[in-house]
Amino acid sequence: MMMSVRFEDDFLVAGTGRDRVTPNFTLGEYQAPDGSVRMHREILAAVQMLRDALDRPVSIASVRAADGLGSGKRGQFVWIESGEPTEVVAAARALLKDGTLARVEVRGARVYLEMPDPAALPALIPANALERAIQVTAAFETSGNPYHQVTGNFDGAGLSFGPIQVNFGTGTLPVLFKRFEMRSPTGLKRAFGPLWDEWQTVMKQSRTRQIAWADALSRGRGKADFDPAWKAALQAIGDTPAFREEMLAYAYDVYGRKLIAALAWLHGACPIDIGNFRCLAALYDLCVQQGSLVKAYDAIRARIASEHPQDEFALTRIAVEERGKTAGTRWRADCISRRLCILEREPVRVDEAGQRATRTNPRLYLLRNAPVKDMAKYLL
Repeated sequence: MMMSVRFEDDFLVAGTGRDRVTPNFTLGEYQAPDGSVRMHREILAAVQMLRDALDRPVSIASVRAADGLGSGKRGQFVWIESGEPTEVVAAARALLKDGTLARVEVRGARVYLEMPDPAALPALIPANALERAIQVTAAFETSGNPYHQVTGNFDGAGLSFGPIQVNFGTGTLPVLFKRFEMRSPTGLKRAFGPLWDEWQTVMKQSRTRQIAWADALSRGRGKADFDPAWKAALQAIGDTPAFREEMLAYAYDVYGRKLIAALAWLHGACPIDIGNFRCLAALYDLCVQQGSLVKAYDAIRARIASEHPQDEFALTRIAVEERGKTAGTRWRADCISRRLCILEREPVRVDEAGQRATRTNPRLYLLRNAPVKDMAKYLL
């Protein structure tokens, strides 16, 4: 998202027509006939998520009320076109179910999409929240479909795959694939096809030999790409619903528990409940990149005593800033900037230890400003 884009009370109100407001849509597509723009973040998110689900182009047909729909709700609805309307409605059902959309109607070739009341956005269920958080974190490192990310041995990890970039270097890739094989052995074998026997052999090798095998198949500049046949097989696995479910379960087990530990410690240090998805997503990103808050315990306590945070956003900001300051000198500004980018849902410039960073993220639209239902209870 371009820094010239401006939001007021979660409504997009300014920017240039060329600015991207989500990966596949520009501000200009949402402008009214008079050139003005006023669209809520949630309806922008809904259109992008629907486009992702359809996996085909979606056209913004109108942002004006029509056919008895949208009156008095400027910025909370949109008319779209994307081929057969019944297919659009079918794809929109999941968005209705999770509260991203409140209403979907067909009028001829056009489909009307309306978001929930902006003053009472529905809470996210934990599984949906964690999947969104995973996608946001993945978008800092990779682009495109996070389940299609296949990275070669540019960083010494051998082969990295998927939205949480499991890899041979940390041993996380074999663990995840063994879990999926136990769940769906025929599905995994079918996806690998003629490569299955070789994959089985690699899975039984030592970590050093696994990395060497992946290094030989790494391609492109700096070995960041991977052999096309193996890449296609892994992407086919990434498209498998059962694999995505297992990957989420694995993320719960690995990073979810780290998140709960961080939340429990913060609550002990300052009795403010943290439940807003933006705060949880920022702390999840911290847990993925830095593991825990442990190295910053003393600094966090000191700032809490000095600043007396009054809400979960202030407390989360203290936590991510102080933990970021314990990273290597080169990466401190980067760590803090990406966490604050999530928290504020916009690029935040950070100057720290002689370094400057202004991180942005193409999936900020996923960060609903709403609570998550029983997050701690779900992950424990």
